[in-house]
Order: sequence, then C-alpha cells, then structure tokens
Amino acid sequence: MLPLLLGLPALLAAPPAAEASPLKATEVAVCREIVDRGCDSEGRTFGPDVESVAFFTKIEGATGEAFVFHVWSFEGKEIRRSRLSLKASPYRTWSLKRVKDQPGRWKAEVLDPIGRSLGVVEFTVQPPKID
Repeated sequence: MLPLLLGLPALLAAPPAAEASPLKATEVAVCREIVDRGCDSEGRTFGPDVESVAFFTKIEGATGEAFVFHVWSFEGKEIRRSRLSLKASPYRTWSLKRVKDQPGRWKAEVLDPIGRSLGVVEFTVQPPKID
C-alpha cells in the first residue's frame, strides 16, 4: 500500500493527456484553384503572378453541426480565420486567400472547434523579379 501512496503525488501532478480530435483531415493542400471539388495546380511555391490561392481540406468524422477553422498566417502572424461548416463525413471544404503583391512565407492550417490542429501547409509566394 505504501508504494501506491508514494506514487500518488506524481499521478496527481501529471497533466492530463490531450484528447485526440474526433475530426481527421485526410487531405490538406494549397493550390491555385479548386476544380471539381479538388485542388488544381497544387504547390508549395507560387510565382509573383499568382492572384490568390485555395486551401483545400477533406475532413472525416463530422457529426451534427460540426465545423473547422481555416487559419491563414503571413510571416508568422495570423491574418484570417474562417469558420467552415461540415455537412457530412467525409466533407471537402476550402477557403481562398488573395496573396497578390504579398511575397513571403505563408501558412494555412485547419483547426477543430476547440483549436486542435488537424493539418498544416506552409508555402511561399515569390517576389517579382527585378531586371
């Protein structure tokens, strides 16, 4: 009994294990456009001519009135957060972000309703070439 009591403070002090999200992102991609509910011209680097990019996600595990957030970050700073409803499982959804004249490091991340990351894509928009 004494060994059990000696281990009790360590058990009480340990943080609870983070629960896994019931939602799963089975596909995440950044591309130039969405065609037939999928990514077209997927990439991690986009030229200075790109107007906007799409963040595509396929989510499984949704029940009831489920939703996810698409979070867009530029140079390490969050600049947009979109709430997207999930109407079935699996469900494809996407958001668009204008990136014209904003060269640099970008990140698109999908979060569950309580902020757990389901997937992330980092990409770069190249600056215009100077002749």
